[in-house]
Amino acid sequence: MNSTIRKLIIVIAFLGLMGQVQAGVKVYVPLGDANEILVIDGDRDEVVGRIGDVTNAHGLAATPDGNYLVAASMSLAPKDQKIPKGMTADEHNAHHKSSDGEDKNAGNGVSFVSLLDAETMRVVQRIEVDGITHHSAVTPDGRYAVATHTTAGNISIIDLINRKLVKTISTGPVPNYVLISSDGRYVYVSNSGNNTISEIETSQWTLRRSISVGTTPEHMVFSSDEQTIYVINAGDNTVATVSLADGKVTSIYPVGEGPHGIALSDDNGTLFVSSKNGNQLSAINIATGNTSNIALEPKPYHVASIMGTGKLYVSSRAEPWIWVLDQDSLEVLRKIPIKGAGHQMVVVR
Repeated sequence: MNSTIRKLIIVIAFLGLMGQVQAGVKVYVPLGDANEILVIDGDRDEVVGRIGDVTNAHGLAATPDGNYLVAASMSLAPKDQKIPKGMTADEHNAHHKSSDGEDKNAGNGVSFVSLLDAETMRVVQRIEVDGITHHSAVTPDGRYAVATHTTAGNISIIDLINRKLVKTISTGPVPNYVLISSDGRYVYVSNSGNNTISEIETSQWTLRRSISVGTTPEHMVFSSDEQTIYVINAGDNTVATVSLADGKVTSIYPVGEGPHGIALSDDNGTLFVSSKNGNQLSAINIATGNTSNIALEPKPYHVASIMGTGKLYVSSRAEPWIWVLDQDSLEVLRKIPIKGAGHQMVVVR
């Protein structure tokens, strides 16, 4: 083989590798009552697949390796639902009974958290939990999933290795969103019903402290150093900066009416906040506190920073699309048509 051919082969191989790297961002979007999860190529902004057999998934998380997804259902499971794989009939019947013997389906009921294989796009396990399930997150080691239950006032801890529920922890009324620190030591849960964030230590899965924030805290995001949590206060149309060192609110940023989604920019310098009722997207400069707003309608909803691309995805609560924006200019680059409303988007490289 002469040197020219050898160089050509190397160049072709290199370009092929670069193509694989560039095509390496996937965005998973649960579509709620459309009962699907959308798979989007985050580099090309194109739908490349759909995962079915999921019921009303709003919350979604991924294992760190991207091999599995954890989908949370906001619908109660029917009483005659087939016994989940890996659970005996006695265990199934016992799970549907409360401590006083009452049928749970008569009240809050039970729902499923589904574990999906991202490659085959199939459900590999359904795990029964108490109450409807809103948002979810996975520990950095991929061992546990945490799911919030808005009607039950608690969270579920799910062992993803053994694929079973291992603990339920009461946090406060209407637990909404969940964050997990990158070292896996702490879980943070926003409780919309009592205006707090619960901090849970994962070594024993115990509640460590409650942090008072603004009115009706919902979605949250860490600062890049994880010393701060930025939390949306839907009840007073603000974003609060919460110092984890002392559990104090250090600053408040006004945003539009009905704030919902929040994300941190690729360079960690800007917070993006959607306001459903205000039909706007806010960009907050963390260093200066200055805020820029653009009109975005109708009803901008969930927000996700598409890592390494300089793009931002914003779903609409009212229309079946996702806006793709440039993070620096906030220019709308295009829309991705979807089927239904996009909820907790998960970005995997």
